[in-house]
Amino acid sequence: MDNRIPVTVISGYLGAGKTTLILHLLKCKEHRRVGIIVNDLAAVNVDEKTIEKDPYFSQADRLIALTNGSISGDLRQQLVDAVYDLAASGDVDLILIESSGIVQPDMVAKFISRGKNTDGRRLSDSCRLDTNVTIVDGFRVLQQFMPGVGEYNQDFTQSNQLIINQIEFCDVLLFNKTDLLTNEQQLYLKKFIRQLQPRAKFLETKFAVVPVSKVVNTRLFDEKTELEDYDRSDDLSHFSEHHDLKFGIASFVYRRRRPFNPKRFNDWLDQWPPEITRCKGVMWLITQPERVFNISQSGRAMDIIPSGYWIASMKEWEIKKMFTVRKHLREIWDERFGDRMIELVFIGQNMNKETIIHDLDACLMREDEVVTLRDDPFRLTHH
Repeated sequence: MDNRIPVTVISGYLGAGKTTLILHLLKCKEHRRVGIIVNDLAAVNVDEKTIEKDPYFSQADRLIALTNGSISGDLRQQLVDAVYDLAASGDVDLILIESSGIVQPDMVAKFISRGKNTDGRRLSDSCRLDTNVTIVDGFRVLQQFMPGVGEYNQDFTQSNQLIINQIEFCDVLLFNKTDLLTNEQQLYLKKFIRQLQPRAKFLETKFAVVPVSKVVNTRLFDEKTELEDYDRSDDLSHFSEHHDLKFGIASFVYRRRRPFNPKRFNDWLDQWPPEITRCKGVMWLITQPERVFNISQSGRAMDIIPSGYWIASMKEWEIKKMFTVRKHLREIWDERFGDRMIELVFIGQNMNKETIIHDLDACLMREDEVVTLRDDPFRLTHH
């Protein structure tokens, strides 16, 4: 029997219903002593006060507030220390962590699974990460990811990537505020979110009311599988295409062993089809043959950032070593180009797959042209 204290991490964007879920779990705790860690970016933790005033928060429960920062960033050590103190105290039977709205759950999972407290004691000796729960505000996400709907919204631009991260990394996905949606809207969103997150347990809720056994002590989290898979999420080699006839929600992978002409690809980005609601993957530019570029787009937001170097650009002895370290490297290795490639997955509604592929192919380098780094809009500038 594993007697370590189970930890449930609750993530979700601002207003999704995280504190409401905590209050519901307190109400249904029976005789269990609950340790709660609440994270707030602000100096005054409103959620802390709400929980403390709740009639179901008893003297046997413990509450720790982590304020003025994020537990997936500058408060990581405070988080690890707080979890360790609760787990090692013998005073609680389970631990709930309410993340702030901007926390990346994969980072929190790493800290809890692999972290050590200030004294060097491993967190995993006294507790175990049991469940990662993400709460999705169905009404908000619908406004955000319906293709071609609404005007540009700066709020959505800032939150798109974050919400996608929270959806893609979880064991349980609570689809909250479903009472605000029509049946047709619910069905569309479920189909779309299932494309992003096919693995997690999926629960529809109103006011975050859910059976406790679905989010506490579930033993759903598998550190080896989940963290390793998420670390390798840019490897799309085993991705399979999907298509939903009723809603036109589809996904496909664009793979090529030729680099982009950065100028033409940049021009194509200005004509980005609004039907694409999610795109992620890696790209290879002719002007920067050593560097891997990551693309991550959701809704109306896009990030294109350098993320390391192609193994093919390393020294010969380093490449040989990488073949022993990276199990799947031989499967993707090309005799001429090594691991260099363009590999992008697209998810959207009523996408014209043939047109997108045709337009991307037109962005590829041709044999008879020359492009210099000076003309590359993706070149890095150092100040």
